[in-house]
Amino acid sequence: LTEKLGMRKPLIIAVEPVLSHLITKAPEMSALPVFSDFHPNPDFVDCVRGAEAYRDAGCDGLLAIGGGSTLDTAKGIKAILCAGNTENAKQGLLDENLLIPFIAIPATAGTGAEATPFAALYEEGIKFSLAHAMLRPDGVVLDSELLDTLPEYQKKSCAMDALAQGIESWWAVGATEDSRVHAYLAILGVLDNLRGYLTGDTHAADEMMEAAYQSGQAIAISKTTAAHAMSYQLTKKLGYAHGHACMLTLPVLWEEMLENEDMKPVLNGLAEVMRLGDPLMGPKLLWGILYELEMDAREMPDEMTLEELAGSVNAERLSNHPMTLEQRQLKSIYRRAFTKKPEMERQACEDIWEYYGK
Repeated sequence: LTEKLGMRKPLIIAVEPVLSHLITKAPEMSALPVFSDFHPNPDFVDCVRGAEAYRDAGCDGLLAIGGGSTLDTAKGIKAILCAGNTENAKQGLLDENLLIPFIAIPATAGTGAEATPFAALYEEGIKFSLAHAMLRPDGVVLDSELLDTLPEYQKKSCAMDALAQGIESWWAVGATEDSRVHAYLAILGVLDNLRGYLTGDTHAADEMMEAAYQSGQAIAISKTTAAHAMSYQLTKKLGYAHGHACMLTLPVLWEEMLENEDMKPVLNGLAEVMRLGDPLMGPKLLWGILYELEMDAREMPDEMTLEELAGSVNAERLSNHPMTLEQRQLKSIYRRAFTKKPEMERQACEDIWEYYGK
């Protein structure tokens, strides 16, 4: 890929242990410059330093290997290099005549960042997004061996991110025929391979990498909806990993949509592709997955925190959700996501997941 894209001296963006994995598989890259001075939640200042490292080393491309934060840092670096300055980069004013090839090698199966032209970055603790067609990687390598050393919770959370992206993409206002093809492949890719992946099946790991890539392809077209919009403060305030935070509200959002007659066509179609038959089974299946993975919500937040969560939801992302949600509804959805279900109802949800696909 580096030869095809004309990259003789790419800047490698990576941290250990994935950097060693890359060098082991491609020893000729051991002499290349490396940028690893960035945060797990990528800060725009990190991207500025990365752009300086790129210029100082005289690089001719970017090669990022890691999780979503690594890939988003690389996208931020490319935005600055193609914009000429930080303000133009933040506004998406990139020079499309500048060719800076970019290879992405994801080290998690979840975000789909290797397939999207978006980056989520922080500046002085405030999250903002970059979006430009030039930020989509020019080449992608999917190597499931990179998943071997991930902590179990991260594996689970990333898988939930891919599943949420597939489902949200299906029902998004911005959905198209093409995005729904990718969403379909993402959803079934996760559902059919989740158990095998978490028990060490190498073929299932390959399939999960592909499912995550398909989820990225889907949201690159349709963008995400309310579950993602509602997830960010769950991560920031309460410490849930991103994919986990998305999945906590997703079944409740599905339940909310079931009460809206206008949502029947899209939910019927979603239930059909998920092999559920009845859309009423959708939220129950998702709850069942969360229960089996031991990822149901922890203790209920206090009233002030629920208010803050509901008031913090990004309105632009929320506008892509197929039904309008007011702040009082958002608070109710958060509350229901944290409410423990009765044991009998919980067992029914677990049974639906237990027998799914059999």
